Amino acid sequence: MLSYRHGYHAGNSADVLKHFILLYILDYVKKKNKNFIYIDSHAGAGKYFISDAYMQKNKEYLEGINKIIRIKNNDFFLKNYLDLVKSINFNTELKIYPGSCYLAAKSLRIEDKLHLLELHSTEFSNLKKNFEGDLRVVIENEDSYKKLKKLLPPKEKRAVILIDPSYELKDEYEKASKMLLDCYKKFPLGVYIVWYPVLNNKKSESFILNILKENYKNLSHIEMITDNSSNGMQGSGLFIINSPWSIEKDIKESLKIIFDCLKKSKDLSKLLFKNNIN
Repeated sequence: MLSYRHGYHAGNSADVLKHFILLYILDYVKKKNKNFIYIDSHAGAGKYFISDAYMQKNKEYLEGINKIIRIKNNDFFLKNYLDLVKSINFNTELKIYPGSCYLAAKSLRIEDKLHLLELHSTEFSNLKKNFEGDLRVVIENEDSYKKLKKLLPPKEKRAVILIDPSYELKDEYEKASKMLLDCYKKFPLGVYIVWYPVLNNKKSESFILNILKENYKNLSHIEMITDNSSNGMQGSGLFIINSPWSIEKDIKESLKIIFDCLKKSKDLSKLLFKNNIN
């Protein structure tokens, strides 16, 4: 896991889906006039430059943000995400792609807090530089599998928690599902967003079953397969615990727009959206 650098994948279709959902959730939580904390289990560097060798090696952003940012679209929730990416680039050419925590920081209010965990030493160093001077942010060079549950429950009593490991190690699916359950038991009121990749090795299938067998409250499951013929990542998915009651009404059309833009073929792609909102 310590060899993983998100710059290789920044701005890809999985990032588009994850970040769209993240901003939707943050905006929903902000509707209450009470402060909260955003916690990121694997924060990465915070932001990524299109010109960097990492992003240019695979150029995955060309099949993700580079596509979706060019479409004509009046969808409120999708426009909110894309407008924030554009504003970070000063509404000019796309030169920077913001990671989850950077988007969150731009979205959150002055009274809200962020707690970011990153184990990779170089990513951690870049993360600190990218948030220098932001007094809302605490950054720790820690293993989230050991640290995350220690942060819960937060003193703010309200939290959005993003769990998005790289899943490069074969036991990480099991570790991530266990970490989620441990955190939920300590803080069942948190809004949890759990990201996972869909690969051709089917490892995500047991992960999905592990999540579904637990009694998580107000669970939404979104999965987007953009190309199931790929030998690598075919798509990605998200679970949201304590999901907004209005999520389906709010973003069903948004997801369809994203899917139609990013899918590589009609026959080899699919969009799944299931809710169990009580």
